[in-house]
Amino acid sequence: MEITDSKYYLIDLDGVILDTSYDNYFWQEYVPLVYAQKNSISKKDAVSFTHSLFNYKKRSKDWYDIDYWSNILDIDISEEKKKKENMLLIRIIEGSLEVLTKLRSLNKKLFLVTNAHRKTLDIKLSKYDLSEYFDQLVCSHELGYIKEDIQFWHLLRNKLGIDYSNSVLIEDTFENITSAHNAGLNKFIYISNTDRNFGKIETLRLRSLADLASSI
Repeated sequence: MEITDSKYYLIDLDGVILDTSYDNYFWQEYVPLVYAQKNSISKKDAVSFTHSLFNYKKRSKDWYDIDYWSNILDIDISEEKKKKENMLLIRIIEGSLEVLTKLRSLNKKLFLVTNAHRKTLDIKLSKYDLSEYFDQLVCSHELGYIKEDIQFWHLLRNKLGIDYSNSVLIEDTFENITSAHNAGLNKFIYISNTDRNFGKIETLRLRSLADLASSI
């Protein structure tokens, strides 16, 4: 797969550009602790309750909607995300920005395409302003579908006005690559430490976005 032949690059955020430590800690550890304190229950019970709710909504639009979780849990998720101890965990994956810079220097069109809620994206951008690297920043929530849904990719193509045959998707989620392929995308870079069988889907697996530097 010739990476540099493509004009458009659709690039995921978490797990590709940003480390996932922030999100993992926030939802698995921090939110249950806040819920336990707020409702005067044990952390163990809070973990069991909140994780059950999260798992029920996994891979749905609500899963990524912090307004939804603020209402369900009666916790201001946006404000909790902004607290210093959590913001410290937002980190750039080493080498990612250098690759974005190199792609821009080649006059490629870059689009950040994330399932993150716009409020979550804004919080992350308040620490690292990535907007200078991208032509547009797209949150799936605003299109009414998440990236796991084929409808999202049809709507995205119309929104951006791009040709999928001249595009590359850089993703760390298997399901998103599959749904994008079913919508007409045919070039993928899979960011993962684990190999995956994508069948007939043309996919280049890299351990990190930084590893792309040698190919461009």
